[in-house]
Amino acid sequence: MGLALARFAFDVPMRGSVLLIFGVAAIYLIAALGLGLWISTLVETQQQVMFITFFIVMVYLLMSGLFIPIRSMPVWAQWVAELSPVKHFIEIMRAVLLNGAGFEAILRTLSVLVVYAAAVFAFAVRQYAKISA
Repeated sequence: MGLALARFAFDVPMRGSVLLIFGVAAIYLIAALGLGLWISTLVETQQQVMFITFFIVMVYLLMSGLFIPIRSMPVWAQWVAELSPVKHFIEIMRAVLLNGAGFEAILRTLSVLVVYAAAVFAFAVRQYAKISA
């Protein structure tokens, strides 16, 4: 729905593959769900999960390059921004939708996102298994 709204209501050009975007979004969702699962294994109550998640999501959004260009941030902040899966997802979205980039063009950024998703999800499942046992 968001892509349709962007295309038809705001006339955002979509030059790349929508199927590629859906695939990348699935990988990003694995990273986000893994982070949520990991946080839920560390705290006691749902309220704590909400506060910690809010803090992390705010940092991710502010350090993603969505609102402020990463090039204009201090060098230390640019390094911290590399840890944000949102940054990599936004880079891929811009490259594919606005520039028409294909799979080969986004391979490096996609690789970082895949490694992040696999690591966070594996760590979260391992942490959950320790608590459940």
